[in-house]
Amino acid sequence: MKKYLQYILALTIAATHLAACTKDTESAEKNLAKNMLGDKTWYMDYKQTGSAVKTYVGQSTYFINFLNDGRTNDSDGLVGTYTVEKIAGQLQIHVQAVTANANASEYVYDIETVGAKNLILSFQTNGVKTTYYYSAK
Repeated sequence: MKKYLQYILALTIAATHLAACTKDTESAEKNLAKNMLGDKTWYMDYKQTGSAVKTYVGQSTYFINFLNDGRTNDSDGLVGTYTVEKIAGQLQIHVQAVTANANASEYVYDIETVGAKNLILSFQTNGVKTTYYYSAK
């Protein structure tokens, strides 16, 4: 009986330790993504919908700013806030914004890749995946 209780105690401690590590890793991953996004102007280079690719390299194009304090604004005039979350193992950017005409706009992008100078975001609509490729200047 004593060995059984020791076994249960050891399993409980191990499970608690693993759960704590998972939370710490998730939090660190979200913070790293937010730090990589923050205080940069991200310019759209390419947009891919299905197999169609449109390039914006060398053109005046769409841009978005993600500020370190959680605010965002873009070239379309949207102003609001964003959060980086991890849902079902996928890092996402959740944006709640307002247009210049005071209309609410909310959208969610999956973060495919985020680095110091490159950002790839995607979303799906009606089974069609759209991917945005950005670079920071």
